[in-house]
Amino acid sequence: MDVTWLGNNAFQISDDLINVLINPSKDLIKNISPPENTVILFTQKMNDEFGSLTFIDSPGEYEINNVSVFGVANVIENEENKSICTCYRIESRTLSIDVIGTIGSDFDSQALTTLASPHAVVFSPDNSNIDAEILGNTVRSLEPRKILISGYDKAKSVPSKSLNEIINVFGLKDYEPKSKSSFTISNLGDVQEIIILEN
Repeated sequence: MDVTWLGNNAFQISDDLINVLINPSKDLIKNISPPENTVILFTQKMNDEFGSLTFIDSPGEYEINNVSVFGVANVIENEENKSICTCYRIESRTLSIDVIGTIGSDFDSQALTTLASPHAVVFSPDNSNIDAEILGNTVRSLEPRKILISGYDKAKSVPSKSLNEIINVFGLKDYEPKSKSSFTISNLGDVQEIIILEN
């Protein structure tokens, strides 16, 4: 399975069964011309149309191209309104990966039942709904083998402020950003690994 950060809160997750785009803009979709087996997942409710491409933007259970997708709700509350962020578990063959959006709180027991113990978790640290410590501890509570975090600016060779904050929460001292993370069930390793994605 390959995971690539596409900028902002957008990612691409792919293997030979499925191509998943997470939170892409319409311009991004046009620029990369995704194949027909592409599924688009949005962590926030969308009102746009995306042509013939399949997209999911709400909690539920989905089966697409022999890949299982489970969406769970996380409530975001602020002074003006209440909204839902959908976090996803993608299961393709023997691998599972969780996608964490801009959540507003830690996970309830129902979400933990669906999302716990993935092979990998991918998320953006740019989340104004909760602080970095709660976000980091929420990701830790899932007990993933790999933690994939976006936010490293390749052109400037610097991490974003939010990435720096989450790195401090995880206690990560040294890292080498990667443009893509690739893993299989056989090369996951026994020790949890934190990978910083660059764009």
